[in-house]
Amino acid sequence: MNAARMILSLSFAATLLAGNPLRTDAAVVVIAQSGTNFVPSVVSVSVGDSIRWNWGGGGHTVTSGDDCEPDGLFDADLSSSTPSFTWVVPASAAGTTVGYFCMPHCLSLMTGRIDVAPAPPVGDVNGDGIVNGQDLTMLLSAWGSSGGPADINADGIVSGLDLAIVLSSWTA
Repeated sequence: MNAARMILSLSFAATLLAGNPLRTDAAVVVIAQSGTNFVPSVVSVSVGDSIRWNWGGGGHTVTSGDDCEPDGLFDADLSSSTPSFTWVVPASAAGTTVGYFCMPHCLSLMTGRIDVAPAPPVGDVNGDGIVNGQDLTMLLSAWGSSGGPADINADGIVSGLDLAIVLSSWTA
């Protein structure tokens, strides 16, 4: 394969992968229902994290929306028949605040808030929020190794595909 064709192939692969970064460090955040409260009522998460609400008694819902108005993002019973509900934070929620409430108890202020962090730039190997020479250096130092933060596309090896992602995401 000539150099021009290889660069085009790597660029195309980076474009495809940049839209679907894979997280391997997703967290599970647990929220308890206690009486007419969600505990904690405010959580901070990242795209790909899971939030699990656990039932503590009575009949409740976990419904997304603000001011007691559902927005359709999620809506689930929280009761003895469904003692937990899990929602995985989608990429579309990055950088937003997601309100939620219990339908029967919203007017009693049984509400909560999920603050979703902005998505980090794809190719940010060192996690500093920008893609630059430091990320390139880390990637090249890890060349050929398996896994780790330099394996941006999570295919098991640091290779030209990861390099293409860094180069196509360059910010500084």
